[in-house]
Amino acid sequence: MRSERSSPEGRQGGTASDDPAGQTRRGSLRQAVVAFENRDYRILWSGVSMHALTLWMEIVARNWLVWEITEDLVAVGWVNFWRTIPVLFLAIPAGVLADRVNRKTILVVTQVGILGIYVALLLLLIQDQLELWHAYALFAGRGAMIAFNQPGRQALIPAIVGREHVANAVALQQLSFNGTRILAPLFTGVLIAVSGFEMVFIIIILLEFGIIAAWLWMKTYPLMRRGAESMGVSGALRDTWEGLLYVRQHVNILILLLLGLLSLMFLQPFMVLLPEIADERFAANAGWLLAIADVFNLNRNTGATLFGGMLTFMGIGSIIGPTALAYLGNVRNKGMVIVVTMALSGVVLSALGAAPWLILALALIVLLGLLDSSQRVLTNGILLTQTDSEFHGRVISLYLLDRGFVPIGSLVAGYMGSAYGAGWALGILGGALAVSVVVVAAIRPRFLRVE
Repeated sequence: MRSERSSPEGRQGGTASDDPAGQTRRGSLRQAVVAFENRDYRILWSGVSMHALTLWMEIVARNWLVWEITEDLVAVGWVNFWRTIPVLFLAIPAGVLADRVNRKTILVVTQVGILGIYVALLLLLIQDQLELWHAYALFAGRGAMIAFNQPGRQALIPAIVGREHVANAVALQQLSFNGTRILAPLFTGVLIAVSGFEMVFIIIILLEFGIIAAWLWMKTYPLMRRGAESMGVSGALRDTWEGLLYVRQHVNILILLLLGLLSLMFLQPFMVLLPEIADERFAANAGWLLAIADVFNLNRNTGATLFGGMLTFMGIGSIIGPTALAYLGNVRNKGMVIVVTMALSGVVLSALGAAPWLILALALIVLLGLLDSSQRVLTNGILLTQTDSEFHGRVISLYLLDRGFVPIGSLVAGYMGSAYGAGWALGILGGALAVSVVVVAAIRPRFLRVE
């Protein structure tokens, strides 16, 4: 059986030798979208775009639904805890599975599972029987499905476009992922105010059908021969141990995983605190928003609209970084860029916690989206290009394992916000992120020169 690196489809993405002039000019329009020359990458990109829409719609609906039921930041923290905690226990076996089982099958099966979870949630909403524990259980189930879905989806990228176009493919995928932030959160907030949560999940369910169709439409990419042969529990344990040793022996990959953990522990939990910031600090003073809400009789849910709008502004910032990286092509000193953008993200997060005016808060959120999305594109690109093909699934799963620590950060953020207020909690989280990233860079200065 052929390896993924030798797959004809893996070479289909276009190389420098395909360029009429003998090489693709850095910064050219074609270079910015070269991964789109591959049929299956276009399908993958479409599926990821629909997935991103469901994700941002769910973020607004999930957090606001719990906030509306309880008006308790601790409860919002707990629902985020249950949604992400499965990753902590399932990421490593999911990575082993992604290197041993057909990845297309993994995508289809897990996406069908996600669809079923959303259908169950919708039925409970329609029957007005949804309780807080239902939300905890259903979103925990979705987290389990995503834990198996993401390693296979990410590991398909180099198999489809070839190693030479991984950076471009990751940038385009991140561009799509963040581009949906521009309208999806605001649209969801307005939709909640106008039609309720039921309509939000009806749209999400329709998108899930589209995602399943996209995965089915893609071709099947064979695994590495060793991954297809070593079946059984002993083989799985051996593959797990080999993956851990591989990361231990490649220090730059280990540092990337550690930085990813810091970002997810200190930056991502700000979503837990944002509903209070939107509802209690800015909603009552957003005169222009209140005027619009009066026209549509939306006063009761002005906070929901503003919450979605704030995430929309983050989406605006999140498309700037990937767009620039896709256009520029290969960026030098990627390690330094990652460290600087993460440290600045901490500073901006702290400033957001103290922002007294909505216009300043929105500007800071745009900048936060730009910085965070840029470091994610560079991190994913380095992980996929510096990792051998047979370890892609396991390395990506270890990167996703960091997300299992998000619930810890979410709970801490929720309790800090409940005790001291959301503003102080954001300041503490931002400071912790900036300081910890600088310490890691000081301990391993050679990482700053990683290409």
